[in-house]
Amino acid sequence: MNDKFTVEEVNLICIFECKSRTKVISDIKKAIKHLDDSEMVELSNRVVAKLNNMTDKEFAVMEFVVTE
Repeated sequence: MNDKFTVEEVNLICIFECKSRTKVISDIKKAIKHLDDSEMVELSNRVVAKLNNMTDKEFAVMEFVVTE
């Protein structure tokens, strides 16, 4: 696993295409426009910020698995 993302953040990333960091960022930004839940908006923005602060290479070696 990784220590950069919380369980909730990993689960959000797993909802989207996980093979491309830029695609995940783009898809989350598109989805934010449709969210009514302020906590989900905050979570989404936090994930986007973390993804923006990492490289594609770092993203490629990370393992994203849905956790309950």
